[in-house]
Amino acid sequence: MNASASAPGLSGGLGELGGIVLRQLRLVGEWTMLWRATTVHVMHGRVSWSHLASQIESVGIGSLPLAALTVVFSSMVLALYTTDQFIEFGFVDYVGRLIGSGVVRELGPVLTAIVVAAREGSAFAAELATMKVTEQIDALRALATDPVEYLVVPRYTATLIAMPLLTILASTAGIFGGYLIASAKGVPYEVYWGSVTRGVDLADFMGGLAKSLVFGAVIAIVSCHQGLRTGHGAEAVGRSTTASVVTCVVLMHVVDFMMAMVFE
Repeated sequence: MNASASAPGLSGGLGELGGIVLRQLRLVGEWTMLWRATTVHVMHGRVSWSHLASQIESVGIGSLPLAALTVVFSSMVLALYTTDQFIEFGFVDYVGRLIGSGVVRELGPVLTAIVVAAREGSAFAAELATMKVTEQIDALRALATDPVEYLVVPRYTATLIAMPLLTILASTAGIFGGYLIASAKGVPYEVYWGSVTRGVDLADFMGGLAKSLVFGAVIAIVSCHQGLRTGHGAEAVGRSTTASVVTCVVLMHVVDFMMAMVFE
């Protein structure tokens, strides 16, 4: 009796799990198709330069203060917790190395991407979702205008251009923030910066830039896809906006781990 009762429950659970897996695979397929279509337009130079300029201003200049502040204070917290320990054990020469490599390889790219996902990714999803709900995207198709070319390509290209620059500036600010704490705890100027230059090499720098490019592509594609697939009604816009941010943040951590394994 118990075995027969548990069998339907087990099969139902497996069926539900299989449905979840299939939905996620379908979602990955849709992201890939949107990325492919967007990349084809970019490679053929089909970019609206006026839209691209406004998107670069929004993603780059608009996100810079928030990204810099986030990385600076995170770097200061890292320095606050580690500097005393290094000084106590006589490894003061490693303070700058730890902060520099940590910021360039991890804190800078990841925190900058989270800020851009929260600020610009949500905006991408909300704008496109609103256009979908108000049937503006259908109107574009009626006018023989490809929504991907007109709406997604400028946002995708702008994010790819802005993300590496944002990451470089935010990471530089973060290293300076770490120096402020290290200096306040007695680490000499030349010791800190000498340690930074010895600890951060070209591989760290290129790895951080590679992460920023991949994160930028994830943010643009996932957010625009979420907006384009929005349902009907005002509630759908809110759900799409929230889903875009949550999905981007989760995916960025997954991608960060995979790329860390590659660049290790």
